[in-house]
Amino acid sequence: MSKLSPRHNAALIVGSATTLVPGMIMAGFMPEWNVLPATSWLAIAAIGSAVAGVIGFPRQWLRASIAGAVTGSGALIGLLLYVYIRSLVIDNDTFLRLEFAIGGSLGAIPGILLFRYWVKRPLST
Repeated sequence: MSKLSPRHNAALIVGSATTLVPGMIMAGFMPEWNVLPATSWLAIAAIGSAVAGVIGFPRQWLRASIAGAVTGSGALIGLLLYVYIRSLVIDNDTFLRLEFAIGGSLGAIPGILLFRYWVKRPLST
């Protein structure tokens, strides 16, 4: 496994923070912070992850911002769907941290694939 560069670590932190915090707010785990409509939280996740993509891959800034926006919005939607479906199936309000990672990761798969096959591709000359 390769070690991430400081730039990629910064991108990971920015993308995670701008996706997980709105996801937790929208899922109802921080109800006192839910002061914006759902579309605004989705926009925060998409824009924050787009910025994270540009931080991680500045030479491919347009592709990285698109893939970042897809990753962030997908992770937020995946997290919300996981919480909703799990709440319907299991009548228990206690969630493990791993469950948030599962929901967010499943939703982020399309964006991660974009990063892998579209952004990380060498620039054509």
